[in-house]
Amino acid sequence: MADTPQPMQPDFHQAPDGARIATYSWLPSSGRPRALVQIAHGAAEHGRRYDRFARFLAGHGYGVIASDHRGHGATAASTGGRGVVGEDAWRAIVADLKAIGDHAAAAHPGIPLVLLGHSMGSMLARDYAQEYGADLAGLILTGTFRTLPGVELDTSVAELEAEVAAHGRTHLSAFIPRTFSAFNDAFTHRTGFEWLSRDAAEVDRYVADEDCGFPFCAGLAVDWVRAIRKINDPGNLARMPRGLPVHIAVGDQDPCHQRMTLVYELLEDFRYLGTRDLTWTAYPDARHEIINETHRDEVQNDLLAWLDKRI
Repeated sequence: MADTPQPMQPDFHQAPDGARIATYSWLPSSGRPRALVQIAHGAAEHGRRYDRFARFLAGHGYGVIASDHRGHGATAASTGGRGVVGEDAWRAIVADLKAIGDHAAAAHPGIPLVLLGHSMGSMLARDYAQEYGADLAGLILTGTFRTLPGVELDTSVAELEAEVAAHGRTHLSAFIPRTFSAFNDAFTHRTGFEWLSRDAAEVDRYVADEDCGFPFCAGLAVDWVRAIRKINDPGNLARMPRGLPVHIAVGDQDPCHQRMTLVYELLEDFRYLGTRDLTWTAYPDARHEIINETHRDEVQNDLLAWLDKRI
């Protein structure tokens, strides 16, 4: 019988610059975790949204750690509010993930650590793997895409830098809402967020959650776009360990990857790198948030099977 997970327990990690990073953990009810799975959530959401999936993994013997990025969830209060961050936010978020992962690993010595990143979090996870990949036992990327769809990076950096110069880094920018605005075009419009999932109840929960769907400040937006150039640079890609197992899981109707184009390009990056254990799944008819989709039980079981095979 699977273990019953302990209740989610929020905690705060104090970053060197004083930011208080909200963290959540789920552990098996008995025994040492088989492995630790650290979750990096997507843009304009938060770590608590992964509670159901984390409880599922904990029920099968895995420990799970999630945190709210700067400008997100319960962390936002210490960084200036929703969507607002300080200087060099992307590098600070990657450092936060590393510090939180290190703390969890120290509390469970000898336990492998797997990093799972969703959407924007998948880009953070790729950055993390380039910087600290030797510390990971696996990398899972869900709802992922090689670059922001429809965005010309150099032009966007210039525009956002001009916005920062005119209004400051903390000015809430229209860049992210404008970039995401076309994602719902292929779906019947009810809330504007149907692109997230076919499950209307999940979409409604997202819309009703005040910690979801907010704009980014200009500083965080420009930091994200600059980071895309960094993680896609061949020299940085080459820093990722070739022996690190990588799994990509997406919905084939997710508008973020432009009809799978930005997934195929990402797969080619890993093949060029020489990743020895590279697997991927595209779920038919599924949209962006595959763990909140109508077939989420299948997705959870597939991810569990991937973990079981490699731990």
